[in-house]
Amino acid sequence: MSPATDPSLAAAAAAAAPATATAAGAFVQGGLMTAGLIVAIGAQNALVLQQGLRRTHVGPVVALCTASDWLLIAAGVFGLGSLVRSAPGLLEVFRWGGASFLLAYGALALRRAWTGGPAAAPGCARRWARRLR
Repeated sequence: MSPATDPSLAAAAAAAAPATATAAGAFVQGGLMTAGLIVAIGAQNALVLQQGLRRTHVGPVVALCTASDWLLIAAGVFGLGSLVRSAPGLLEVFRWGGASFLLAYGALALRRAWTGGPAAAPGCARRWARRLR
């Protein structure tokens, strides 16, 4: 029997169609959102590009960045938000931990720029030192 001739099969097919369409739509939407997050040039992608141009530690950097993306996406999918809602103190730990990380990372970048470390262009630190005098 086909859904066209059996009303119970037609009703079951009609009930399953929105769920399938919704699941497929959610999958596509999640994939597009993930691609948008990964393609946008940020600190992580700048690091991957920098290491690729230098041809140093490319494999481990790409593997670590890919694993961290998967971990963060999985945490979002599997309910990190509900965990944070249930434990408000955890949100403060994340907030201050993130702020501390960014401050330390910024301080290291400033030190590299000031001392002419590997990320700075040749002569960059001297030019800035002259401007600041």
